[in-house]
Amino acid sequence: MEEESIRRLVCEEILRRELRSINSAYKAFYMHLAIYCIVNAVFSVFVLLRGGSFWPIFPIVFWGAGVLVHFSGLSIAKKSVEKELESLK
Repeated sequence: MEEESIRRLVCEEILRRELRSINSAYKAFYMHLAIYCIVNAVFSVFVLLRGGSFWPIFPIVFWGAGVLVHFSGLSIAKKSVEKELESLK
C-alpha cells in the first residue's frame, strides 16, 4: 500500500510540473499573438496609406491560422494534464 501512495505522489508531481511548463508556454503564445497583431497592423497601415492591393490579407490569414494552432495545442495539452491530475485524486 505504501508503494502505491508513493507512486501516486510521484505521478502528481510529474503532472504538476508539466502543468507549470504549459502555463509558462502560454507566455510564449501571448508574445506570438502580440507580434502577430503588431506586424499585421503595420503591414495594413502601410498598404492603406500607399494604396494598391491589400496583400497583408495573406499573412493575416495564414499566420493567423498558425497562431490559432499554437493556442489550440496549448489548450488541449492543458486540459489533458488537468484531467489526468484530477483522475489521480
